[in-house]
Amino acid sequence: MSGLICRGSDSRGEAAGDAVSRLQRYFDEGARFHGMLSPGLVLGIFMVDLAQEILGPREFVDAVVETKACLPDAVQLMTSCSYGNGWMRVKDWGKLALTLYDKRSLEGVRVCLDLARTRNYPLIEQWAMRLRDIGCKEEVAREIMRAGRDILSWRKVEVARYRRPKNAPVVPCSSCGEAHPSSDGSLCQRCNGREDYYRPAGVAAIQSSI
Repeated sequence: MSGLICRGSDSRGEAAGDAVSRLQRYFDEGARFHGMLSPGLVLGIFMVDLAQEILGPREFVDAVVETKACLPDAVQLMTSCSYGNGWMRVKDWGKLALTLYDKRSLEGVRVCLDLARTRNYPLIEQWAMRLRDIGCKEEVAREIMRAGRDILSWRKVEVARYRRPKNAPVVPCSSCGEAHPSSDGSLCQRCNGREDYYRPAGVAAIQSSI
């Protein structure tokens, strides 16, 4: 496939304002789903829209997102790909980029924020490069809406075939008794001390009073 990098042109011939009107339902639904209309969510909605247009209608589409922040929610909102069903993979690379691709042919479209073009939009550049603390994120979101696809680049890619790891057999933890993957050993990840995110309510107070 071509390695040509293309600017995020509006092949529909629509102005950024028209694109916002066309995508308004995603902005509204996204604000409810995400908890707020963040700059990353707005950017992700424009990215997914562009990738879908370039890729064209496909029966089965998967996604790869290169950051854990905001963009995954745009993919889940606008496609059938989600983290839960396994059709969206999330790379913790911290990059404002995503790829939609045909699950069978592996042909895809990668869309990213074009830093060179953000120089025409100083507020977006400052947000993306974390040049300063921007208190009003809504202002950045509005600026991204004004910019639309003008701050995006895309290229056609071929995605490496992903083979999902097989699930390990499940066994009861020898400490807590809960089911967990046997690949972790006799103890689950919490009981063996590798992972922990909670403690039973009141345990610390009881222990400190003994």
